[in-house]
Amino acid sequence: MKVIKRTHNQQEAKIIVGFLQANGVDAELLDGAINSMLPMPGGVRIAVPDDQEPKAVALLRDAENGETGLSEDPQ
Repeated sequence: MKVIKRTHNQQEAKIIVGFLQANGVDAELLDGAINSMLPMPGGVRIAVPDDQEPKAVALLRDAENGETGLSEDPQ
């Protein structure tokens, strides 16, 4: 497993994990035992299998750039 991202709180991390899982990446929340909306010292870690790291990183990069893969023309 490879940590690909740290977030400030568990809710943000859960959204990212759900996004990655919906796109076929076996993402996991490593700090899942902590249930807090407050910022976490050191962040909340998100990890993926080593062989899925390139796909996960590309998905997050595209999402941060506003590229969802969805057509803007609903035809």
